[in-house]
Amino acid sequence: MLDRIRASLPALSPAEQRVGKLVLADARSFASLPVAELAERAHVSKPTVVRFCRSVGYDGLADFKLKLAGTVN
Repeated sequence: MLDRIRASLPALSPAEQRVGKLVLADARSFASLPVAELAERAHVSKPTVVRFCRSVGYDGLADFKLKLAGTVN
């Protein structure tokens, strides 16, 4: 999953890239933090966090976090 995110980064908008880099830097924290905290840490809006999840092939933030939690535990 992290490889997929890494591969997707160049095609994403600069704001979505910041979200992707946040995931790659600390996937475990990303999986457990609320959307407002994730948006603040990545310096993006909450909808951008959700848009990032969809851009890399997931149904939304909940789906993304569920899959992410399964890969980092």
